[in-house]
Amino acid sequence: MNRFFYYCLVCILIYACAYSTQSSSTNDNVKTILEEAEEMLLNYQGIETDTMMELRMEYFHKATTFNDSIHTYRAHFYLGAFYQSRGIYKEAMTEYDKALQSISDDADSARYVQTKIAIATTEIELGNKYKAGEILLDAYEVAERNKRTLQLININGNMGILSLDLNNFQEAKESFAEAINTIEEKDLITKDSINYVEDYINYHMFLAKAYQAEKELDSAMLFIDKGIIIADYYNDIEGKAYLFELKGKTNIAQKKFPEAYSNLIASKEIFTDARNEKQVSKVMYLLADYHFQKGETELALNLLKELELRYAEDQLLETGYYDALVLEANVHKESKNFEQESIYRQKATEINANILAKENKATVFQTATQYKIEKIKNKFEAQHQKDEKRFYTFLSIAIGVIVVFGFLLYRQFRKKKIPVVLQNETPKELEVVTEKKEKTPSQTTIKSDKTVDEILQKLKNLEAQEFYLNPKYNLYATAKKIDTNTTYLSTILNTHKKMTFTEYLNNLRIQYTLNRLEEDKKFRMYTIKAIAKEVGYKSHGSFSRAFKSKTGENPSTYLKKIR
Repeated sequence: MNRFFYYCLVCILIYACAYSTQSSSTNDNVKTILEEAEEMLLNYQGIETDTMMELRMEYFHKATTFNDSIHTYRAHFYLGAFYQSRGIYKEAMTEYDKALQSISDDADSARYVQTKIAIATTEIELGNKYKAGEILLDAYEVAERNKRTLQLININGNMGILSLDLNNFQEAKESFAEAINTIEEKDLITKDSINYVEDYINYHMFLAKAYQAEKELDSAMLFIDKGIIIADYYNDIEGKAYLFELKGKTNIAQKKFPEAYSNLIASKEIFTDARNEKQVSKVMYLLADYHFQKGETELALNLLKELELRYAEDQLLETGYYDALVLEANVHKESKNFEQESIYRQKATEINANILAKENKATVFQTATQYKIEKIKNKFEAQHQKDEKRFYTFLSIAIGVIVVFGFLLYRQFRKKKIPVVLQNETPKELEVVTEKKEKTPSQTTIKSDKTVDEILQKLKNLEAQEFYLNPKYNLYATAKKIDTNTTYLSTILNTHKKMTFTEYLNNLRIQYTLNRLEEDKKFRMYTIKAIAKEVGYKSHGSFSRAFKSKTGENPSTYLKKIR
């Protein structure tokens, strides 16, 4: 009978050790699991509603399952941003409010201010501009109290945009000027160029727009030119295109027609290289207005006719088409062709009616989207309830095992007293138990060398297929392609290649770029943005940073040397 109890005792101890090891391993992996779920969400570049929502709900489900407050906050924030991007503002506000409930204004000031700014931008989109202003002021107080520099700059920028919408041009100028001064005085671009360069350029452009709205065209031109210098220095090609467009528009207002034409053409060329057709159409409209202002009605009409064709090909927004129709009516009026003027004014009226009617269609679209989202939410809610039930069942079993173990142990020690031994002696029975405990195998599963070799070989095969040129290949997609999981793939890359997945991908893309530039003369003549797109980057800025990190030179400098 005593032997039976010993066997039970040993079995229970082994089970307890295994469960303890498993629990410890699980706790150690929780952070990794949540971070990978968040990375999958952030790396996803698609626009399909179901897929985006499923990724966000999966992340939220894991965060709540592991009861991690920080990741739960982020999950609510990402859900709010998703709803806001779809124009479902009520749900967006609900998620942002839930995010705020898990943090405090000072203890988590960065997250608090970030969420308040998101709520304010939602209010701006809803047309509640004064309410947005109050929210931004509250966020400003918290950011100022906790010395949150990046958030202070973002708040000032949003306050400036809000002031522009409200035609409070002086306030807008002060907000943009303050944001610019903060970046300059604290030398923030040198410390963190990734987070500050784009904002620095944009604030110069918005400040110029504020001066332009007040007809202070020389001051507007001063900040446009400064913005172009900054964009050129940091190789922000797209930023330069928008600034050239604004400069051309300002030149037209100043009646500086040669300068206006050269700036608009420069802008059009960059947007054409970037294949941003809708922005090309906007510049073409400004060129048509330029010709109209100069009295060159035929050239203006030619461009406006081309814009009609571009609208039919979905390369011009409906609001832009309306502006083009109004301009064409004005051109015909100037030419005394009143019959054509009447036709185009009627067309403009019909398009304007369509624009107003779209509001109802947008409501229908939002309702359909909301229905899909609710289905996804219900699916993950059911999964969450199932997991909770499983957890409580397992907890009940564990408690039962512990109670039985305690009872058996209590009875065993009551029946047989433990013998008294000398200080340096050990009873034989305890030696047996100790020996068995020491021989308990580790529960940590170690992948075999053969499995590692298989993964590395599959990666090598993918490299031969130049998979890295496809911008859709992130950590999740690559792991799925080679039949493994993201945690294991990351571990292999860190261990055997001494780099993260992002570093691994950048290394392959930049090495391919260098080889191609050396071998292909035609490739050397591509624009930086075209090269970036060719080798798998969504943004030329990301390409430039990766290129400089590997070669020590900016792409523009390198291209000048080899051309």
